[in-house]
Amino acid sequence: MPRAPRVKQAGFYHVINRGVERRVVFYEEEDFEKFLEILTFVSSTYELYVHSFCLMNNHYHLLVETTKENLSDAFKYLNSNYSTYFNKKHKRCGHLWQSRFYSSLLFDEEHFWIVTKYIERNPLKANIVKKLEHYKYQSLFHYLYNQKYINLLQNSTIKNMSQSEYYAFLDSDLDDENFNKVYTTPKVTTIRNEGTKVLTKRLENFFEQDRDINKIKNAQEAFAYGYSNADIAKFLELSPATIAKYLKK
Repeated sequence: MPRAPRVKQAGFYHVINRGVERRVVFYEEEDFEKFLEILTFVSSTYELYVHSFCLMNNHYHLLVETTKENLSDAFKYLNSNYSTYFNKKHKRCGHLWQSRFYSSLLFDEEHFWIVTKYIERNPLKANIVKKLEHYKYQSLFHYLYNQKYINLLQNSTIKNMSQSEYYAFLDSDLDDENFNKVYTTPKVTTIRNEGTKVLTKRLENFFEQDRDINKIKNAQEAFAYGYSNADIAKFLELSPATIAKYLKK
């Protein structure tokens, strides 16, 4: 199956990469520090705003904001330069990362905060630490204690909260409904006379109120936005033929 085209538009992204065969990519403190040093350079050079980050021993999570359509260039530089450093230091050769990287464009502010919490709670979820604030290689630690890489967060939205407010926000786990939203990603479609469009408004948002009363009107609006007959039919648990009738009214 061909790989889906990578979304290129500026926006907020959850970015992940893992070591090939899930091998360790950060052995010691110097490795973590080097990665953050390169990330700092990338942030400045590519105008990439880092909102939160977490480096685990065999993968990383970043929530970043691009101001230009240059996400691929930025992460190509980050991953390749860290690989060069790592292979030289640890006397190895070959691929370090399992892929270019995974990136998911976020839907909205709600999605931003869900992913933020997911990223920051990774070490706790993995039982690496007993308390959130004890893990050194994540944005929470640098924000709480004004650590070396606090400048990475100079444009971060998390700083709209005080340190205590941010910690309190992270202190509760994601419920199942929100956990299932972490890796959701907007649909990319092609619309006549518009070209490629990323549907950053969730389909369910068209039906938030009075789903039954305004079903026809809501379906028409969702279709006009870019969702297909099949998308709407599946969501409403109706047949495509029924949705087709709605769209003709």
